[in-house]
Amino acid sequence: MLFYKVCIIVYIKYLILKVFNKMIYLYLMEQSFYIASGSSHLDLAQRIANNLNMKLCKQKIKKFKNSEIGVDIMDNVRNRDIFLIQTGFWDKENNKSVNDFIMETLILIDAYKRSAAKSITLIMPNYPYARQDKKDESRAPISAKLLANVFESAGVNRMVMMDLHAPQIQGFFNIPVDNIYSISIFKEYFDLVNRKDDDYIIVSPDAGGMKRAIKFGKIFKVPVTMMYKQRDYSKISTIDSMEVLGDKKQLENKIAIICDDMCDSGGTLIKCIEILEKHNVKEVWCFITHGIFSEPALERINTCKILTRMVTLNTMPQSHNLSKCNKLVILDCSKLFSFVIGCLLTGDSISKVFYNNENKI
Repeated sequence: MLFYKVCIIVYIKYLILKVFNKMIYLYLMEQSFYIASGSSHLDLAQRIANNLNMKLCKQKIKKFKNSEIGVDIMDNVRNRDIFLIQTGFWDKENNKSVNDFIMETLILIDAYKRSAAKSITLIMPNYPYARQDKKDESRAPISAKLLANVFESAGVNRMVMMDLHAPQIQGFFNIPVDNIYSISIFKEYFDLVNRKDDDYIIVSPDAGGMKRAIKFGKIFKVPVTMMYKQRDYSKISTIDSMEVLGDKKQLENKIAIICDDMCDSGGTLIKCIEILEKHNVKEVWCFITHGIFSEPALERINTCKILTRMVTLNTMPQSHNLSKCNKLVILDCSKLFSFVIGCLLTGDSISKVFYNNENKI
């Protein structure tokens, strides 16, 4: 009987010590970093902070009458790791362009650097200018590389992004870059809505997205096909021709899932859907990481009858779009970014982000 009492006392002491150590660990963690946010996507930043049981760093972002931006950091950030959340976004309601947010980001980075922050990690779910990753013409810029140089020069120590339009953009940086995949979030949603009696097929809208489509097909366990498009690069968002490669009969009476990294004006998407409809696809779902939805994208989506689901992530604010389109489904990516931040703080591996059910994504 005495032995059992001793064992119980030892176990209780172990539990108390474990809880105490965890409290100390959480306290030290809170003292070591801050979650900060630009004004492009405060909702996502707050969600990430809530997931980590943190409060957002207190700061003021002000705009002078001549449109210049000013920043005041209210909290002491000396020797803290700063995780700054800012996304590429065009805020039409508040008349703020993508370029306004880029400039705001640079000023915030400089403010934190001059406040003696230990490190600055820029969490930028949607990387601006990602489509300008190469020279399409002889005297064209590579704006994605230019932006990488600017962020590095400003003082960023690490970048975290999601589903880069061109993964090789990571090579534009001389600092660590984590390109996080969204496929695990889409897989969870697909498992919820998957109708077992229906047949599905993954469709890539172009050759550039074929690698992404193959990943989706592998994880979803669904066959894959692709579209071929001939684009007129002298005109913005203009496609000359488009067609399905391979056997067209594989599309008949199936639900086509179009997966892409972004949807801007929706021109490519709707043209792709029109061709799929000609080949007797009965329904179309779209899984899009970054829902930019410039005009007239939402109008095109609403009038396309065969398109029944437009699934996108909250890598940029979508509340203003939800009221205009009832086909939109917004999935939350904050937990994924919270997990990555936690791994960067503790030194743990983030390899789980790149694996799903023991399969490499």
